[in-house]
Amino acid sequence: MTYQDALNKAKEKIDSLDAELILGFIQNQTREKIFTNLNSDLSLKKFQNFYELVEKRRKGFPLAYITGKKEFWKSEFEVNNSVLIPRPETELIVEEVLKEELNKKIILELGTGSGNISISIKKENPGVIIYATDISMGALMTAKKNAKFNEADRIIFMNHDWKREWLFPNLDIIISNPPYVDKKSLDKDEDGVWFEPEEALFSKKSGLKDIKIILQKSIIFLKKRGKLFLEHAPFQAKKIASISKKLGYKELEQRKDLNKDIRVSILTK
Repeated sequence: MTYQDALNKAKEKIDSLDAELILGFIQNQTREKIFTNLNSDLSLKKFQNFYELVEKRRKGFPLAYITGKKEFWKSEFEVNNSVLIPRPETELIVEEVLKEELNKKIILELGTGSGNISISIKKENPGVIIYATDISMGALMTAKKNAKFNEADRIIFMNHDWKREWLFPNLDIIISNPPYVDKKSLDKDEDGVWFEPEEALFSKKSGLKDIKIILQKSIIFLKKRGKLFLEHAPFQAKKIASISKKLGYKELEQRKDLNKDIRVSILTK
């Protein structure tokens, strides 16, 4: 069986791009290399492995978990089922934070996951001090590996639950892409998300429970004129504006993603 034969069979089940990337993963080759060697032979064992992964993908298993990696900002990150898969819309937080003067500033990230946000910022600004926290030890282990791989290993990784006591210095910036999805709002056939860690994705009270905790506690730990950068669902934007005003935040800016949906709120103490 050739690469072409395997791809033809797979494309009856899944998207052609996914099939090509899975075959590249099986053969440890780039997609381009696969294309230039379509007549190469694929062993029966390799084809069986390939087709098993094709079946997993057909059932909704995320491609990033199959290949074990995901591109974000300017780097590649290891991902597994202990971390959320980095989304393109989350790059908006990185973009907005990088507009700040960051040298020697102290940043706290709540829920670092794979470390994609903190690592992306640290690589652009080596002088910034970052505390990257997560409740999951599996996530922290993955984030540390990604930091080392991306040569951004001077980030301080900490096990922390934002629902419990906070023990941090006064902070210039707090960043969070917290759980904000209302589980009841999702279609059961939603691609991939049911395989991701629930505690990093879903939140109660219309997805606002964790967001509200972060808003309440961040204003205590931010320095004067310090900022909170918060990713959320578009429909939560007005509620966040209302809560932040009641809590005493002085300013609120909201940014839209490439789909023109409000995706990030920037709150100033």
